[in-house]
Amino acid sequence: MNQPTAEADGPAVITVSGLTKRYGDLTALDEVAFAVGEGEIFAYLGPNGAGKTTTIGILCGLLPRDAGDVTVCGVDIDRDPVAVKQRIGVVPEESNLYPELTCCRNLEYLGELYGLSRSARRARAEELLAAFGLSEKAGAPFRSLSRGMKRRLTLAAALVHSPELILLDEPSAGLDVPSARALRELIRAVNARGTTVFLTTHNLAEAEELSDRVLILDKGRVIIEGTTPEIRRQVEGVRTVSVTFSADVAANELSDACPAVRPLSQVNGAWQLGVSDIHAALAQLVSFAERCSIRIDGLDSSGATLEDAFVAILKETAQGREAGE
Repeated sequence: MNQPTAEADGPAVITVSGLTKRYGDLTALDEVAFAVGEGEIFAYLGPNGAGKTTTIGILCGLLPRDAGDVTVCGVDIDRDPVAVKQRIGVVPEESNLYPELTCCRNLEYLGELYGLSRSARRARAEELLAAFGLSEKAGAPFRSLSRGMKRRLTLAAALVHSPELILLDEPSAGLDVPSARALRELIRAVNARGTTVFLTTHNLAEAEELSDRVLILDKGRVIIEGTTPEIRRQVEGVRTVSVTFSADVAANELSDACPAVRPLSQVNGAWQLGVSDIHAALAQLVSFAERCSIRIDGLDSSGATLEDAFVAILKETAQGREAGE
């Protein structure tokens, strides 16, 4: 896989080189290297077990590493981990706020931990609650909030001390569509004010919409890094066709009957198909529907998405790994 050259734009907020982490015989991170520029939204992507959460743990100073150099906000994480923690904010996949405390008190308590005066932390809490649409919930216990509101408050909590960098681990996981969209808007707003964002997510559409640059990690190794258009060009000949049939069909039926398509996923009854020859694919799909006595109720075609590229790149990487064994 040819990797486009991708460097951080402007001063680097995160610089990682030769990063290696092992758990016994398992190498979770294998000489990982990347840089994140000031003001970027950087998407750090990969399947489960790729090493994303391990990387975040190391960047936060919570996990030791076996090898490599890590600099965060211009500070060597080994020399002064406390200084790093004072300059970053973290939004974990599962919220770390106190269920019994009110929204306002959660924010004030964090402000106290970061050394803000009583008046400053009160003002900051009110500012963040207003900015995140939670002023009416200021006196409500955190446990009483909806999942979407909990994610908003967790993001707000990471910003109490006005960090230079926020690390977001699956920020929209489990949210409904309106809540996820609202959260993305908040992330954009935070970034627009100058905060650098390091994002991990399994929602590839979210990563494509938000990020300036993308890195794909697999089994602890960097596979590719670049802008979304650069990565999509790795599968330039592939298009995505969305097809809805009048009856249920199985992935293996589509694959067997239509060699020109590659079933990727099924979303709300519509098959997302990877297609290299659009003319052959459409002819085969029509023939398949006629043989099965079903209708094609919907058909839409678009260019390759980041998800298409992600799936194709991981598949190519796995094939290369198997061939080398």
